[in-house]
This record gives sequence, C-alpha cells and structure tokens, in this order.
Amino acid sequence: MSNKYVGHYVDEDGHVDNKLTLTSDGFVELSEDLEAIVDKFAGVDGAGFMMCSEIREDLMDLIHEIINGKESEDE
Repeated sequence: MSNKYVGHYVDEDGHVDNKLTLTSDGFVELSEDLEAIVDKFAGVDGAGFMMCSEIREDLMDLIHEIINGKESEDE
C-alpha cells in the first residue's frame, strides 16, 4: 500500500510490526481534520481542539481494519 499516512510500526529495537498502522503524520492529520470538521459545523474556531479523542480512536480502528483487510465487527 502506497500512502504517506500508513506504514509498518518499527519499535526501538528495529522489530517491524506485520500490520499496517497510521504514521505519526497520519495521526496528526486525522486529528487536525477532525477538529476542522467540528469547527466548521459548530461555527466556532477552535471548538474541536482536543475534543475529538473518542471519534479519532473509532476512526483509527476503522482505518486499521480497512488497511489490514479485516471486516468490521458489526458486519
């Protein structure tokens, strides 16, 4: 998969996880995009700042399921 927001996690000892995950850049972009969506629909700049952690975690789970070829638990 060629995507600058997704990659394999490598720990401090150089071990590479076999599953794909969001990169740190992907995490930042996802956070900023979610905050921008909240700001847009709330009509208040900064309304979403640090307020989207649960939504971000749910989206990260969904993204990880998709990029690793897993079906949603709800299906």
